Amino acid sequence: MKVDTRHWGQLEVEDSALVHFPDGLLGFEDLRSFALIDAEEYRPFLWFLSTEDPDVCFAVADPFYFTTAPYDLTLSPSDEDALRLDEGDSVAIFVIVTIRDQGRRISGNLKGPIILNTRTRLAKQNVIYGSSFSVCQPLLSRTVVPFPDQSEGTIAKAS
Repeated sequence: MKVDTRHWGQLEVEDSALVHFPDGLLGFEDLRSFALIDAEEYRPFLWFLSTEDPDVCFAVADPFYFTTAPYDLTLSPSDEDALRLDEGDSVAIFVIVTIRDQGRRISGNLKGPIILNTRTRLAKQNVIYGSSFSVCQPLLSRTVVPFPDQSEGTIAKAS
């Protein structure tokens, strides 16, 4: 599939990199189809690019880069149903990243993580209520390591 983007022009995206958000994202409920892009120059950040609107993309990262506290999520039965989770399925958890001041201030939204079923490619954004997690948690000083290659080829790479 070819995806038009504001930042990278037109990208060829494998079907395995496509992610469907049945309910959209908070504030973007009408956009449901995204491509998960791993661009080496932006690691450890990945990008969810809308396949429906070339101006919409979100930097995301592993919550590990924003907290040393355990980041345990409990999914409700309705969350599991929405993601079509079966026993043995794996989920990936991402937090949406905000980059300000030309990269000098980077924060992650730990209260609104994205949960992705890696088998079905269905995702949803959850809101965590009643926790001390922040919507604007500063980036921790961590060593940047390459995102592991996915044996299933589930992440597109920008060239």
